[in-house]
Amino acid sequence: MYLAQNLKYLREQKGLSQKDFSADMGLSRATVGNWETGERKPDIEMIIRLAKYFGVTLDDLVLRDLKPPIPKYAGNIRYLRLSHEISQEQMGELLGLKNKSSLSLIEAGKREISVENLEKLADFFGVTLDKLVKQDLIGGE
Repeated sequence: MYLAQNLKYLREQKGLSQKDFSADMGLSRATVGNWETGERKPDIEMIIRLAKYFGVTLDDLVLRDLKPPIPKYAGNIRYLRLSHEISQEQMGELLGLKNKSSLSLIEAGKREISVENLEKLADFFGVTLDKLVKQDLIGGE
């Protein structure tokens, strides 16, 4: 069952805080928080309302993990950076990123990275672009 994590994911995808979402739905923020942590579950009528609100099917809302998997390159970038003892600031400078949080979001799989920057990293670390993007360098696949 993926209801709790899907509710949080879908809310965040809409750019809504728990407070804003709960106001839209006529609920308390605590209720939304309890649903998102899995401490409580909405009744079936509310699940139907939530599915309509987010534009997803009931099956998808409850039975399928809607959050896309973290791309392999995200973990590989973090692994290579740490194994070469490079700080996020240094890596950010190499890539021309404006701040450290940008790299942090890339490494967490929450922000995409440009092909140009992937090429820079592959060249810098001496790996092929295929390895950086398709293989799990941490596990050695």
